[in-house]
Amino acid sequence: DVLSEAVKSLRAEFDARYGGPSAASVMLERGIYSFHRDGEASATVTHTAERFLRAAANPSPSERKFVMSFGGYSVTVGRGNHFKQSYPFVVEKILSAPLKAMGVGLVVRNAAIGGIPSFPYGWCLSNFLGDDSDFVSWDYGMNEGNGAEGLEAYVRQGMTMPKRPMFMMLDTKKKRRDLLEKYVKEGALVDPIALARGEDIVDKDLLAKPEKDRPEGLKKWEEWGTPKGSPGQSKWHPKYKDHEMIGWVLTMHLLQAVEKAGEMIKEDPKGWRNKYAPSKGETQHERVTLPKPLINLPEDAKSIPSLLHGVPVSEGDRNKWHTNHISCRTSFLPVVAENLNMKSIVVSGAYDDGDAMASKDDENYESGWVMDVGKVERDTKRKVEKAGGMGYIDMKLALYGVPSSGTLRLWLPYEAVPHDHTHDHGADTEADHWFDTLVVCEVNEKRTADECKLKSDVKFVVGGVEATDVTTVESTAAYLGKKVCVNVGVPKGARVVKKGELTSAADSGGSALSAGALGALSDGTDGDVGLVLDVSVNGAGVSREKGACSISHVVWEQH
Repeated sequence: DVLSEAVKSLRAEFDARYGGPSAASVMLERGIYSFHRDGEASATVTHTAERFLRAAANPSPSERKFVMSFGGYSVTVGRGNHFKQSYPFVVEKILSAPLKAMGVGLVVRNAAIGGIPSFPYGWCLSNFLGDDSDFVSWDYGMNEGNGAEGLEAYVRQGMTMPKRPMFMMLDTKKKRRDLLEKYVKEGALVDPIALARGEDIVDKDLLAKPEKDRPEGLKKWEEWGTPKGSPGQSKWHPKYKDHEMIGWVLTMHLLQAVEKAGEMIKEDPKGWRNKYAPSKGETQHERVTLPKPLINLPEDAKSIPSLLHGVPVSEGDRNKWHTNHISCRTSFLPVVAENLNMKSIVVSGAYDDGDAMASKDDENYESGWVMDVGKVERDTKRKVEKAGGMGYIDMKLALYGVPSSGTLRLWLPYEAVPHDHTHDHGADTEADHWFDTLVVCEVNEKRTADECKLKSDVKFVVGGVEATDVTTVESTAAYLGKKVCVNVGVPKGARVVKKGELTSAADSGGSALSAGALGALSDGTDGDVGLVLDVSVNGAGVSREKGACSISHVVWEQH
């Protein structure tokens, strides 16, 4: 049949590209670490096969898609090569044919962003990767040493996504592999994999041969996919053939599951569609039961363990955990939908000339908080533009402000499941009846020693009450040693409002919003209730030259 032929053809091509069946098989073994419970090695392939079957069994033909969403930073972006030469798109090119034979379309999103930590990105997986993801990935190893703390928090965020996607990390550090293995042994993950980079997979003996004697996949191994001297051609970035090898190895692993799915269809030709038709739960976030975190959690609640790892289901059983609903808005690109970007929560006080690459001056900054990029980001992007753009879609945009920028007013809609009002305190307008934690993050860029300090130079007013206990998030969200997030908290006495009652900030007139302005803002899920966050710069020494204050992510937890 068509599927079997497609699988057979790809295996033959893989063998030919990488030195014959024996050499190719060894490389595949070196490239993939899979994890399973004792005696259940074949079960992991079956679990992945069932993901493909659920995609194929969707009652709507247009929804028969398998969505692979890749997160990470410069390695996954493909820096030094063209964006479309990055390994996610190598997978797309190879895997599309066998999936098409199953009646499934393959959607690949490369949402990696150069030079970022795994958090706050990990709180914003819905924004960057999309809630329809069947597969998600992590590639932050270079920034996070040998530890697994950031990985564990990211894995737990991924587990709460609607489809409980397959998890892959582009990393083979032992502590991180051990973490995935423990989650599998506990039954929390069913088919995660760790994927090595090409330099760790490649057959060094074959690579040592003269160019003309090497197999096709190892020819031009030292060449980039873009002209020599293009931006990003650093020694820590994989070259084009390295990306190609990563893509082939990942595809060969997934191909086992595609083949298995085909066999399962043949075994039950009449019943498989009903068996694997997706449930309603796959379209929304549910309170998934999680295992107790493996890391030692700090006792201090200000370090936001609930936002990173969840909370125990009950005090009586601390082995079962779940997460509250986490919402995010970010100005970073790419996001999957306009209603998930920062603009969707800006009520007033922002200035955007629509041209992120244009240099901004003090006059712009007096017009409000400016949608801008930092100096390093702008300089880098300009170099890339000179090289033809290289196809990249990532950008570290943020709202930048100085004292003269005035007040930025943001609207944080309540987006959790509508709930009854049986809390142990009265008025439904009290913010802590709805909201638990509020975190604001800045752009992770190194600037001068006199740059804005988010914790001390910015005034946050939450639901009408000034936040006086703003603390730096210590446990994660750091890049090159710089901690980029603060826990603003939800102060006592803060109140929620309904979207229709919103006004602009007092320093811009405090006027009611037009229907158009209201329509551009995100809706809530429970009577359009939300929280107003007013942000202004009160650090007298903050200036654009030394480093303005910036906001790139706003994250809030609701129950």
